[in-house]
Parts: sequence; C-alpha cells; structure tokens
Amino acid sequence: MKLSLPEFPDKRTRGEDVPSVRPPRKNAMIAAAVLAGAVLLPSIVTNAYYLGIINFMIMYSILCIGLNLILGYTGLLSLGHAAFYGIGAYTTAILMVRHHFQFLPSLLISAVVTLVFALLLSIPTRKVRGDYFCLITIAFGEIFRLVVQSWIGFTGGAMGIVGIPIPKIAGWTIRSETDFFYLGLLLLCITYATIQLLTQSKFGRAMVAIREDELAASVMGIHTSTYTILAFCMGSMFAGVAGSFLAVYQTTVTPSNFRLEESCLMIIMVIVGGMGRMWAPFSGVVVMTLATELFRDLSEYRMLIIGAMMISVLLFRPQGIFGTSAFKK
Repeated sequence: MKLSLPEFPDKRTRGEDVPSVRPPRKNAMIAAAVLAGAVLLPSIVTNAYYLGIINFMIMYSILCIGLNLILGYTGLLSLGHAAFYGIGAYTTAILMVRHHFQFLPSLLISAVVTLVFALLLSIPTRKVRGDYFCLITIAFGEIFRLVVQSWIGFTGGAMGIVGIPIPKIAGWTIRSETDFFYLGLLLLCITYATIQLLTQSKFGRAMVAIREDELAASVMGIHTSTYTILAFCMGSMFAGVAGSFLAVYQTTVTPSNFRLEESCLMIIMVIVGGMGRMWAPFSGVVVMTLATELFRDLSEYRMLIIGAMMISVLLFRPQGIFGTSAFKK
C-alpha cells in the first residue's frame, strides 16, 4: 500500500513574508558597485560642509555596525556604547599628543585597549540580561564620563585634550575633508567586512539563536556566555576604532562627546535602520543625521520633530526601514 505524505502549503500561499536570498555573486556585484560609487563621491560633492556631514555619517556607521552586532544579533541593549567610543578617542589623543605616536599604531592600540575594557565589563556581567544589563552599561558610561571629566592631570578634565596632530599613514598626510573621507571609508570597509564574516559564520548563527531563545540555544549545546562576551567585545572594539577616527578628525576630545545621549542616538539609528541586518543601520544613520541637520534652524522644535519621526517608524515600521519581518513582535 502506498502511503502519501501530507502536503504543507508554501509560505507564499499563506501570505507570509519569505525573505529573499541573493546569490553570493550578486551580493558581491552590488557591494562593488556601492564601493565604486562611494570612492567617486568626493568628486561629485565638492562642498566641504557636505563632505563633513558625510564624514560624520561614516563615523556613526562604524559605531552602529558594532552596536548592531550587540543589539541586533545578540539582543543585548547596551547604553554604554559611547564610553567605548570615548576610550578609543582618549587613547589615541593621549598617545599622539603626549607620547608622539603615529596614527596607525595609535589606532591599533586604541582598539586593543577598548577590547580589554569591554572584556573586563562583560566577564562579570555575562549572566546578566534585560533591564539589569542595560543599567550596568548606563552606569559604566556615566562612570567613564565622570572619570575623564574629573581626572584633569591625565585627561585634561572638562577642557579635554586639544592639539591632536594631523594623521599620517605611509607618507599620506590627511588634512582635507576629502582625505578624512577616504580614511573613514577605509575603516568602514574593514569594519563591515570583519562583522560580515562573523555574522555569516557559525558564530553569527549562534548569536541569532541566543537572541531568539537563550534557553533553547543552551540546550542545543551553544555556550551562550562565551558568544555574548565575544559579540560585546567585538562590537565595542569597533566603537574604539570610531573614537580614534573622531580624535584625529576633530583634533580635540572632550567628555561632552561621550554622554549618554550619544549612546541613545546610536541605538535610535540602529532601530530606525533595522536590527539584525548588516547594511540596514546605514539607512538609520543617514535618516537621523539628515534630520538633525535639516531641522537645525528649528532649534525649538527639532527634537520634537525627530521624536515624532522615531515614533512613526516604531508604529508603522517596527522592524526598521530595512529590517525583516522577524522583528515584528
């Protein structure tokens, strides 16, 4: 007797969203086209003011890619991301101003120092989740800000560290907005490629499993504490890279650059763009940066308009502009 297996309806017939999967070759072609367009951008946008805005977008993109690894892939809400941003900036500033290091070794040391601080924070809090983890990161961010503001002999106090030298890399002197654009683009590409390799590997799949159901992931043999520590440390390390870029770009660092509001802004950018997608945070960075600039003249109503935009996204597109339907809860 022949047994017939039950037929399950296709997701499309049930009206469910089916994520489209591009072949790797097509993804590579799209990435190459975007990169080529970015390289040619300074020849199109020649105004220094607009290039400066784009440079800040690049810097926030590095920050948000790292934060997306922590928040979007692992589900940890970190409100202390600005502190790691500041650790990278102050490390670079101190090394270049007081010890006369070149930019490249300062950048590498800043990344390592930020990684060490992230590791020291994540190991004792590896079992903490939810609101408690959020409160711990807030406390860490505020402690960092108060320390750099009060330790005048080491960090310069509220005045910060000024006169950071012009960076030089292998004979390339980085002076103009165009030079900083290419430096930022190089750092952004390295950040994106590194995180992309991680998220497309077994490491990335384990993080998504932890985000969806930590108990089920641990039952399946995933060492959840190890993966969350690695994700937190990697995301924070790239915040230190962005801080190093900020230090040489502004030629000064002050405690006001690394307040809690900065961490909140980064989280908003990730949520607006879409958590859990590698390229989605770019859209959040662009939208929030342009909104801040466009409404600058409306100083009394700017935050009200930006808040209304954010609420609209959360109401009508809760998964973010380019997020997936997996985040519709």
